[in-house]
Amino acid sequence: MANCVIRKAKADDIQILQDIARRTIDARCRSFIGDGKVDWYISSGECDEGVAKSIDKCAVLVKASVIVGYCVYFDDLVHTMMVDVKHHRSGYGSRLLSYAEQALHSAGHETIRLTTYEGNDQAINFYIKNGWRISGKEQKPDTGFKHVLFEKDNVTA
Repeated sequence: MANCVIRKAKADDIQILQDIARRTIDARCRSFIGDGKVDWYISSGECDEGVAKSIDKCAVLVKASVIVGYCVYFDDLVHTMMVDVKHHRSGYGSRLLSYAEQALHSAGHETIRLTTYEGNDQAINFYIKNGWRISGKEQKPDTGFKHVLFEKDNVTA
């Protein structure tokens, strides 16, 4: 992963991050969210708005001057992990996740959290591979989607 750097996101990055989110959600989320909901989320502007709202809590991974992924984290939560679908399984997600984990633990959080959709086996396996443990499951009343809850403790504390 030579020529890679992680930095805080800037307002100038929003369009690129929105493109990454739309492309990745379109390619990877249909099997567990459904075509109609993915199409709505992307075309309604909700996806773009979510990226824009979280830019101040976001880090980007840049390889050779190109943003290949981003991570939104705050409080004790890894909120969003998104690596451009063109770069999946390249190690960038693990690097971004580790960066967010270190930042959250350094901010004093002994245990940190994240969630993903039930049925998102690629993400579930990725988090387990990176040392996260499943702490439960919940169904979101507003969407009906089931989520898998993860936690990870600060092992250096």
